[in-house]
Amino acid sequence: MVQQSHSKELFAGWHLTMDAIVKAEKAENLANKAFIGTVLLDLVKILKMEVLVKPNLIEVATDPTKVETDDDDGGVTGTCIITTSHLSIHTWPLRRRFSFDVFSCRQFDEDAAAKLLRERFAVTKASTHSIKRNWP
Repeated sequence: MVQQSHSKELFAGWHLTMDAIVKAEKAENLANKAFIGTVLLDLVKILKMEVLVKPNLIEVATDPTKVETDDDDGGVTGTCIITTSHLSIHTWPLRRRFSFDVFSCRQFDEDAAAKLLRERFAVTKASTHSIKRNWP
């Protein structure tokens, strides 16, 4: 059973996650490191956060033969370190999917973050979760 606490000493921060599918005609953006880096920096701005380490984006070559398996078929992983924690994204262009999260010890506009991601990546379907995290 998960215990909820509103005690300031136990509160760790806010965590937003989004797992999404994008329009087929926009799937190439999931392989575009420059595009993804810009989205991460724009998120930092709209969330009124401060960058400590600019987006670090690593590309794994895509392999269409792995799409029908559970093997990693490639994509981009990106992180951006902010003063209050991090943003990260993992993409799978061949599957038209991405997983994103932002964690911060300071409250932020989760709706604005989700809206930006939906618009920029042309999301057709998403699972979004907002988690208030606590120390044990």
